[in-house]
Amino acid sequence: MNHPPTSYRFPLLPHVLVSIGVLVLGTVCQYSGLDEWLIRPFYDEASRSWPYESTWFLAELIHKGGRDFVAVIGGSLVLTLIASFFYTPLSKYRGDLGYLVLGMASGILIVALLKNSTHIYSPSKLLQYGGWLPHIRIFDPVAPNLPIGHAFPAGHASGAFALISFYFLLALYGSKWRYPALGFCLSLGFAFGLAQQARGKHFFSHDLFALAICWAAALLVLYAMRLPGKLAPKNTAR
Repeated sequence: MNHPPTSYRFPLLPHVLVSIGVLVLGTVCQYSGLDEWLIRPFYDEASRSWPYESTWFLAELIHKGGRDFVAVIGGSLVLTLIASFFYTPLSKYRGDLGYLVLGMASGILIVALLKNSTHIYSPSKLLQYGGWLPHIRIFDPVAPNLPIGHAFPAGHASGAFALISFYFLLALYGSKWRYPALGFCLSLGFAFGLAQQARGKHFFSHDLFALAICWAAALLVLYAMRLPGKLAPKNTAR
């Protein structure tokens, strides 16, 4: 990639505000009842079950297939980054590849850590949906005897949202492809999220928190690795 023209400035503050706004929206969804309203069509009150939980399209194609798709992208980036140390034509892309790998991995790892430490549960495990656990939201008190939820933020959607690193890298260079990349990442992430909502595994707010975390993580890594030297970039090519 070439450096952007000298007049280009990466809009840092608006991107920071996006992450904050998504966090606020996720909190509103939890406390306004919007989470429950959005998931209601997927729950069968009569049988107290989730009819779409085990369908092939959602459970196998979207959930497992989507997970493998993200893993292939991540693995390909890691292998290409390693190859850049041995194959000279790739060496000029090493910094960008390193950012993509760390930008993706950081968001996914933060979400995974939170999933293993929070007490927010899948809808299918809640008392109101035929389960056995209370409905706990982000700022609610937690009884000491409750188990870890392993559901918040949304892990599956985070894999797709982690691809937002591509958007940030393209935006850093002022590429015209940054918005198509952003649209693809958001569409894929919310598609993954909707599939899990239909299966009773997540609320919409779980996806929003995953998006905010992956967005903020990718932006922070960008700032740490790439941005300081690009705030007033030189008009030179690598």
